[in-house]
Amino acid sequence: MNKIRTLGILGLLFIAGSAAAPLSAQDQAPGGDGAHQQPPAPLPMRPVALPEFHEGTLDNGAKIIVVEDHETPIVSLNLRIRSGAAADPQGKAGVAALTAALLDKGTESRTAREIAETIDFVGGTLGASASDDWTNIGATVLTEYVDTALMLLSDIVLHPTFPEEELEIERQRTLSSLQVELSQPAALAARRFMAEVYGSHPYGVAPTPESVRAIQQADLRVFHQAHYRPEDALFVVAGDVDPDDIIARLDRRFADWAPGAAPRPAWPEPPARSAREIILIHKPGSVQAVIRIGHLLPPATDADWITLDVAQQVLGGGTTGWFFRTLRGEKGYTYGAYATAAQRLDAGYFQAWAEVRNEVADSALAEFFRLLDQIREAPVPAEDLRTAKDYMIGSFALGLETPQQVAGQVAGARLLGLPDDYVATYRERVAAVTAEDIQRVMQEDLHPDRAAVVVVGDATKLREKLEAFGPIQIYDVRGAPLAAEDLGIHGASVRLDGSSIQSQTLVYQLLVQGNPVSEVTNAVTREMVEGKDAVRIQTSGTGMVSTQGDLAFEAASFAPLYATSEQGAGGQSVKIELRAVGPKVTGSLSLPGGQVRPIEVDLVPGLLLPGMDEPAIWVADLAPGKEFSFPMITAQTAGATTIRVEVVGESTVTVPAGEFEVYELEVSAGGATSRVYARKAAPHVIVKQELGGQPVVIQLKELK
Repeated sequence: MNKIRTLGILGLLFIAGSAAAPLSAQDQAPGGDGAHQQPPAPLPMRPVALPEFHEGTLDNGAKIIVVEDHETPIVSLNLRIRSGAAADPQGKAGVAALTAALLDKGTESRTAREIAETIDFVGGTLGASASDDWTNIGATVLTEYVDTALMLLSDIVLHPTFPEEELEIERQRTLSSLQVELSQPAALAARRFMAEVYGSHPYGVAPTPESVRAIQQADLRVFHQAHYRPEDALFVVAGDVDPDDIIARLDRRFADWAPGAAPRPAWPEPPARSAREIILIHKPGSVQAVIRIGHLLPPATDADWITLDVAQQVLGGGTTGWFFRTLRGEKGYTYGAYATAAQRLDAGYFQAWAEVRNEVADSALAEFFRLLDQIREAPVPAEDLRTAKDYMIGSFALGLETPQQVAGQVAGARLLGLPDDYVATYRERVAAVTAEDIQRVMQEDLHPDRAAVVVVGDATKLREKLEAFGPIQIYDVRGAPLAAEDLGIHGASVRLDGSSIQSQTLVYQLLVQGNPVSEVTNAVTREMVEGKDAVRIQTSGTGMVSTQGDLAFEAASFAPLYATSEQGAGGQSVKIELRAVGPKVTGSLSLPGGQVRPIEVDLVPGLLLPGMDEPAIWVADLAPGKEFSFPMITAQTAGATTIRVEVVGESTVTVPAGEFEVYELEVSAGGATSRVYARKAAPHVIVKQELGGQPVVIQLKELK
């Protein structure tokens, strides 16, 4: 074992004083030129006493950092592996995350339950997760149970088995999280921004439902064997320990960890961007535009990163940043506008963002670019620079209040390849940044004229507003390219015939977090309506959500006749009334508070009224891989949107009405996605529906 090296650098850390200095006569005078009091000058920085930390190397080659503190009888043990999501195999994004998630779900000598019971018995925590550049495995216990934590930590790191049943549970949990994520405009914007900035570089590749479904148990075993190696490991121990003792214990527990280093694949270069580009993600009916602006920055080891941090704080670091003060405070375009500058082992990135009303999307973009140009072209005003630096210097101390925080900061710096004194000298270097430094670095590293601009919103309302900022590429929420002529509401891609629909009654349960809260009955009849052979569906529902509705459409042609529905909850209700008259569907949407929105939509071929999507699935030609779409009027948009249906699988589902062989459908509209389970036998009655992004399930209770 190498001898421990004790670093005495933490005593150099400083905290800014804040005592008031005497005011000048002008500062004290109310009104006139002195009405705006200047904040007092800060006192000189003074040192803060923080615990020492020690560095060493285990017998197997793993590095270790120990922060010793005996004030509380708690020890945290963390192992950082220098491989994360960026090391995922091609086409199987999510392997690193699943590998980490399953470490404590079974080993050669313990089941997931035994691991959980052992750590729970001593009142500790145990878990693992993967980020882009590394994986973190950690345990926290009382001092007297350190051996228990070390036993479990070494077992899950050295001997995981990745049980198939646990993999399937975690896979479904991941898929559910992705379903929620992919239904949210902000998440869509963030994912697309990273893809645009990094291209095929691993930092730009995010897990998808397809990549997660492709991952097998063997992939986790191969990843673990290749990447969980001691020469790429950093132990971070903090708390009530003796450095020599804890290193001796780690040497014993990890004695069987065969020496070696993980492979270091050659990453592709991120795409070079020579001009600004607008990537517009079409989310029909959206009343807001989600904006992301940015591009690549140098790796974390670049000497200008401290200056980049300060510049980011000036621009978008909270409520004092230029973006927030301008876009929210002065213009009222948004609830908040921010920026971040992210360090990575490889190229980092700058990103500015906000969510604004459609009407001011162009004005908001203009302000973003004006401020980005301003920080490049002129020195930052002294007061803004001081505010940014004071915040950074003061808040840095809050991240060093516990031994665990100190250890985490030092470990993060080590993993990014930063200098040994990075943490100790951080504040001094922040304090030394000048307005001239920022202007120089911004001219070198900030390039708004070459930024990727990702906007998620209704392209029919945003496209013309964004044209002034650069060439526009339009995509749907699934990433498929769209032409400008594709943005309108078009006719259905299939012809529907409801002649086979017969009278029946369907009773559904609405469950929230697994608890029944409402029941809805759909009474389906065939009758003459307005002199036409029609399908009529009368809906009634009671419980937490009350529902009343009446819908009719021609049977053979599926042409809409009328629809009325009213839904209420918590004393509030929404009512929609529609009728097909000549070449249009007209009506109104009544909202809580007495607001009424008129509705007028062209009766394009295949247009459905609210509620007609369910019988459309009943009579559709379903088969694995089938896709089709149709336009439908929705209360959410008070207009028409395109409903897309894709058959993504087959399975067996059990609901209160019985067990059914079903097709699994992915149904999306305006960026929201739900999973629908439709009976294989025609008519394809819907037996279950899971609403994306919500803990809501609708299941068939009776069919008669």
